[in-house]
Amino acid sequence: MKISPGIPIGLAGTAYQRGRQQHQWNPEFKPFVIQAVSERRNVMKTELDDPEVQSFLDSQWAFTEQQSPESLAEITGIAEGYGVQSKDLFAYLHLGVIDDRIGQEDGCTAFAIKQTSHGTILAKNRDYQGAHQKLQQVFLNSDPAWGERRCLFVGSLGSPGAFSSGMNSDGLAVADNRIGWSTPGIGWLRYFLMTKILTDSSSVDEALDLIRSVDHVGGGSIVMADQSGKMATVELGQGQIHVETQENTFIGHTNHYLHPRLAQFATPTPNDPMAGSSRGRLDKINTGPIAQNSNISLENIAEFLGTHGGKTQSLCRHGIDGDSLTISSVIFCCQKRELYYCPGRPCETDWQVYTLSASIGSFGNVNGLSG
Repeated sequence: MKISPGIPIGLAGTAYQRGRQQHQWNPEFKPFVIQAVSERRNVMKTELDDPEVQSFLDSQWAFTEQQSPESLAEITGIAEGYGVQSKDLFAYLHLGVIDDRIGQEDGCTAFAIKQTSHGTILAKNRDYQGAHQKLQQVFLNSDPAWGERRCLFVGSLGSPGAFSSGMNSDGLAVADNRIGWSTPGIGWLRYFLMTKILTDSSSVDEALDLIRSVDHVGGGSIVMADQSGKMATVELGQGQIHVETQENTFIGHTNHYLHPRLAQFATPTPNDPMAGSSRGRLDKINTGPIAQNSNISLENIAEFLGTHGGKTQSLCRHGIDGDSLTISSVIFCCQKRELYYCPGRPCETDWQVYTLSASIGSFGNVNGLSG
């Protein structure tokens, strides 16, 4: 496990300012962001032209404007920077819940462990569309509204906040998994929710209180861990959630509901490239050496994230026909407030380490580096 220091993209200021700074940091990525948004929208043009879908998006916009205006402000800044319409970007972020039946190309495997050489950790393989390989970044965010709190977000240029995972300076870490939900409703989109958790919560318990207090669109799960060693998974439905907590050993999730009450609403996804492997991957993380042993090293975890095992049990998802790709891996160390990030296939790519202590200038500069 070769590790080198990583320099995050520093985003500082209000939500709008931080969104706008994405383009200022990497203007050369503008055509790739536009391509990622337009290609996914074009795939679902028929659905987006449906009056019922437009009504859903309008209601979601109004809900978000009331419940999470900072999310819309960040989207507006991102959209203006990259030259796209804010409502197009908003719709792009909702495509997975509009019609998950087409078979999304993202999956992911996430788990948390308490007894490691670096204390409690949260790890995730990000299995997503290949287009996001070049867009994915580590962002270090600060905002006057958060006080002294800071957040490391792992996401993509053109997308807001914790688009995949993140950790705040309190040592709370979150990561998500996609699960299709057949009856999406008006509520918090998972990406906005994870960002809200990290900006407003200091522990798993506080995060669970927040999650229980709001309405959800439905779909997906969140795995969490904090500096005290508490860990949890939350399965998200519309009007219902299911929570599992763990304080001693190990907890994980992949891309299917475990609770029967939520499983009955799961979207049938015959074209989903990750559906066939979800149970195999979950079985592998639950029964493998990481879950069964104590005092696991970071090297052990990194090696495990890079393992293969045929179509159903490979954690590193490349070289499998018709499947999504593992485009990155993360290991969040909650006590040390460190992020170990692999910006490619974990079976062959070196790692970078990021901390929450880097200085961020007023225009998003980190350690004196400008974009």
